Amino acid sequence: MALLVPFAAFLLTAALQAVGQEPARAPADFLSIDCGLEANYSSYKNPNTGIVYVSDEPYVDSGENHRIAADQESRWGDTDVLTLRSFPSGVRNCYTLPTRKGSKYLVRLSIVYGNYDGKDSPSALMFDLHLGAYFWTTVDVLSNHVYEAMFMAWASWAPVGLINTGSGTQFVSRVELRPLGDELYPAVMANQSMSTCVRWSLGEAEKYPDDSYDR
Repeated sequence: MALLVPFAAFLLTAALQAVGQEPARAPADFLSIDCGLEANYSSYKNPNTGIVYVSDEPYVDSGENHRIAADQESRWGDTDVLTLRSFPSGVRNCYTLPTRKGSKYLVRLSIVYGNYDGKDSPSALMFDLHLGAYFWTTVDVLSNHVYEAMFMAWASWAPVGLINTGSGTQFVSRVELRPLGDELYPAVMANQSMSTCVRWSLGEAEKYPDDSYDR
């Protein structure tokens, strides 16, 4: 696996469906992790998409569970970003995601501060993301809360690391892994992954089920 290169993501669902480019893909193919969800809440279904979200307990072995401040919940709405896992200890903390070697994936992290720590200091929070051993991007919670990359799996698992750079505690609200068709994104190869530099929606439809790959 090599350095990630940036890409622009244009969501044009109507055109993709018109040319018949995408086969139907069931939500069971997706891994959708609600970070910070207590393990005894084994899973739940998002009522808008039908996607099932699970606890992150099996995929990470460090960190602390938190919930965003009550006065922030109505702002975000989605139940799957109301909880989060923070990592006050250690320089590198990783999620280990199951993959099939040679298959393409999209991985998406949603990072919502929501004053979970009661400090009301999002401007002081910046940290890095790594995909495997390679730098992915720097998280700036003031400018963006969704980070995406596409890669070809190099093993039966893929580590996604949150790296402490000395500018605040790392945390994450949601981790999503989506299999992609082998014919999609020929620039994504064993030695080259891609990370989003900008995203536009060019229509009313967004993500799953309008786009069967949930991009």
